Amino acid sequence: METELNKEPFHILVLDDEHSIRWVLERTLSQAGYIPHLAADAPEARQQLRKNAIRLALVDINLPGLDGLSFTREILQEYPYLLTIVMTGQSTMYNTVEAMKAGAFDYVAKPFNIDEIEELVKSALRVPLLTSESNGLKKVKVANDLLTGQSKVMRDLYKAIGRVAATDLTVLIQGESGTGKELIARSIHQHSLRASQPFVAINCAAIPSELMESELFGHEKGAFTGATERKRGKLELASQGTLFLDEIGDMPMRLQSKLLRVLQEKQFERLGGHELITTDMRVIAATHQNLENLINKSHFRKDLYYRLNVFPVDIAPLRERREDIPVLVDHFLQKGSKEMAVGRKAVAPDALNVLARFGWPGNIRELENTVKSLMITNVTGTITLDSLPKNLFKSLPLADSEETLEDLAERKLEILVRDAVELDKDSLMADVLPQLERPLLRLLLEKTKWNQQKSAKILGINRNTLRKKIETLGLKNQRGLQK
Repeated sequence: METELNKEPFHILVLDDEHSIRWVLERTLSQAGYIPHLAADAPEARQQLRKNAIRLALVDINLPGLDGLSFTREILQEYPYLLTIVMTGQSTMYNTVEAMKAGAFDYVAKPFNIDEIEELVKSALRVPLLTSESNGLKKVKVANDLLTGQSKVMRDLYKAIGRVAATDLTVLIQGESGTGKELIARSIHQHSLRASQPFVAINCAAIPSELMESELFGHEKGAFTGATERKRGKLELASQGTLFLDEIGDMPMRLQSKLLRVLQEKQFERLGGHELITTDMRVIAATHQNLENLINKSHFRKDLYYRLNVFPVDIAPLRERREDIPVLVDHFLQKGSKEMAVGRKAVAPDALNVLARFGWPGNIRELENTVKSLMITNVTGTITLDSLPKNLFKSLPLADSEETLEDLAERKLEILVRDAVELDKDSLMADVLPQLERPLLRLLLEKTKWNQQKSAKILGINRNTLRKKIETLGLKNQRGLQK
């Protein structure tokens, strides 16, 4: 990490009550050519800010007296140019979202890697001097974190929620079924300035098309057969709050044009009525479909897509963030214990390992249902390997599987290993690898972009063993080079 040539070195504030953290960051920043200023609490940090032209602050959340989030909010009112990176040992969704809402440039969890800090500092100092957009934000307390997970994918998602929550931008959430799109929408709402107002959800795929218009716009008494009284629609109910349009890709085309007009004009009429109703709502839409493909097939309006896709949020399937599975399992065990009035259960390590390796085509919804089922059927306090459904052990064929190629390679190897348990390690690898077949190994290498270290880790073998196998099979990447 180096400062730009021919420029004065940047002054950086380190606010942390732990002496060891201050010492490490002071040495790291000094060696990189920056001028660090240290503080153990908020009053000391304010003194450093008054005395020095500080450009960036590294702020710990857990401080004596005023906490780091409150300090960040307050100090950005007085120093709107200040860039902040929030540090914490409790990496929760609430902390991450609130840090981004407070105006932080980024957020990092402890224990952190020094290289990670250096890259964050370097990235932040490339930002030109700008006024803060966090002025005037109100802190909204959220009772519970709706989303769970500590993977990089989820940390990035929390940051995105924090950045967009305090705005009124329209959000489009895309992801497979069961990935928690409605939870993301509710999290955005609960961390927004509209949190005290209604969150109104409508599933466009679950309501018959002939009833959808009435659900959205409402109707007057006598508007159609069966309309015995006036009904307020979702658009009206969501005024001042948030309207969540789940599975927007299933909305009929004729209603898409009407919705577009409401989004543009903020006005509409109930069915059978003539009163013009004004609505002030924030819209969040979600879909598991590829809307661009639907547009090409003339099943979705392009202008509505652009109106909705102001701030896109993509949520990865569970198989792409397996490190979150143990955390989710523990979360569902606690949740299930309260909801179903059953005793607290635990999962044996080998059983948890199987849960973490499964592809979960139904994503988080499938995992939660499986955990709840296991809690009911298991009569002991521990869910063991024998308790798990048989389908969790099966290896799915490539054509029908929702799993990634890495998952399939891992499963293939596990089956072969079980069939050769009598062999020692060296001869085991010699017997197992030939059975992986040349096409599967090639696909795995292509999937990992010919990263031999990553491919060897997936297969559970030594990198030299993999290299020899590549040479034996004559496998080459697209450029004809063996990495």
